[in-house]
Amino acid sequence: MDEAENSPTIEARSVKRARPDDSDAPHANGSSHRVEATMPASKQPAMHTKALRSVLKVFVVKTDPNYAQPWQMRPQRSSSGSAFIVDTKRRHIMTNAHVVSNETTVHVRRPGNPKKWRAKVLCEGKIADLALVTVEDDQFWTDELLDLQFVDVPELQDSILVAGYPLGGDSLSITKGIVSRVVMTRYAHASNKLLGIQIDAAINPGNSGGPAFADLQQAKVAGVAFSKLSNADNVGYIIPYQIIKHFLQEYELHGIFRGCCSVGFRWQDMENTHLREHLQVAPQQSGSLVYKIDPLAPAHEVLKENDVVMQIDGVPIADDGTVEFRNEERVEFSHIVRAKHIGESLDVKVLRDGALLDLKYQLKQRRPLVPILHGVDCVPSYFIVGGLVFVPLSIPFLEHAYGGLNWRKLAPVPILALVTEYCELPDEQVVVLFQILAAEINFGYKFQTVKCELFNGQELHNLKQLAEAVDACKERYMRFGLEGGKSVILDRVQANTDTPIILKQHAITFDRSADLQRATNNNHVAEQPDTQMTEGTI
Repeated sequence: MDEAENSPTIEARSVKRARPDDSDAPHANGSSHRVEATMPASKQPAMHTKALRSVLKVFVVKTDPNYAQPWQMRPQRSSSGSAFIVDTKRRHIMTNAHVVSNETTVHVRRPGNPKKWRAKVLCEGKIADLALVTVEDDQFWTDELLDLQFVDVPELQDSILVAGYPLGGDSLSITKGIVSRVVMTRYAHASNKLLGIQIDAAINPGNSGGPAFADLQQAKVAGVAFSKLSNADNVGYIIPYQIIKHFLQEYELHGIFRGCCSVGFRWQDMENTHLREHLQVAPQQSGSLVYKIDPLAPAHEVLKENDVVMQIDGVPIADDGTVEFRNEERVEFSHIVRAKHIGESLDVKVLRDGALLDLKYQLKQRRPLVPILHGVDCVPSYFIVGGLVFVPLSIPFLEHAYGGLNWRKLAPVPILALVTEYCELPDEQVVVLFQILAAEINFGYKFQTVKCELFNGQELHNLKQLAEAVDACKERYMRFGLEGGKSVILDRVQANTDTPIILKQHAITFDRSADLQRATNNNHVAEQPDTQMTEGTI
């Protein structure tokens, strides 16, 4: 099983502001498990009112980065979502990270109250799609507000009530459903899987960040609504308490969410008889085959390729890579790893050349060669010379250049082949010639999104190295070696002369991003505010 394996497409989980002409606003579909109520909370039955008063609507104005044109931001936009109060004493409000990410301003509103209160993001965990916000104004907390309490993963067929503010109206809405299954699912495209609860209650844009009640009368919450499948009806997902607890513990201990642990290797199922015989796995034994190990992970010092991992932390692994979750329920064994904190140890029992070994290693974050999430393991970065635009390869870049849901189909195959690879060096990046800003100096070159491997015969490891090599170049020609043996060759003097002109023609202020700035200024390079990442790597 590959840690970056594909999964069913998760629909955009947050939340455009409703427009009068929205043609895709939610409609009732006749499901026996769906009951909607859009009446204001003040008119809800009295036994429900107290808990529902803690369900808030979130109003966000945000400015997103633009990885396809990394010298500028995307246009400002407004969105909305849901949130709920989890700790009145500490003034903590929980929502989804994707609701408040890249925020310029955040405001919250209580049900039945027209006033919007300014809010502040305390902690954002994009990998777990959770965020804590607070309202600093004392007056907001003077009303009687209830802390909503979390409960463990409910049983299959248990009732769930999802409360929030989906498109189609402005007042509080409730949808009813049941727990369909407990699965490992991706909270963000191409990221590692985390435990999730699948429900059949309607979750629509705007519901994101709202509570999924296991018991509304007792104010018991089973999880946080965050996504739905785009190609199925009434298949939604909520974030269970195990993930929420991990997020809250990280915030309490470190003040940030550092990320989730990676097992440090890729594995293969072992259901084939001949494969098991070849690896000397006895009939009563089971496990998963290690076929690739992260060179930078502690697992690299302990495990070997073709090891069969039979147990982790004393829990047996089946031949399909699953472990027992509850009676007659199974999930991928990576769930045990994700529940741990960075720096904790993992005990593994492996079969190596027919011998059983008990091993242990420390867990760290995943370090993919192609970064996955903006603000987590990448920020927009670029370098321009002679109209050639170079960027580091990342998932946000592919999403912006080829479309958020279509990049796996439209991006070049050699580029896609790099997505699942591990870093071999701590600062390694894939340098990509993304586009060519047309000018006489680069006439005849028609490359787009191709890996740049060499500069003047020197192997490239990251974009900063390329920028420094270009700055230091004294040769007459600059030779950019591309994947497949192709080349782009520019006259150095003419490139240095033409680059400022090309930048001015395209209204680009700098020839490089802030992270590549040189210590000295020239006529087209100046200091820029740096962009920082907000949490640990994946």
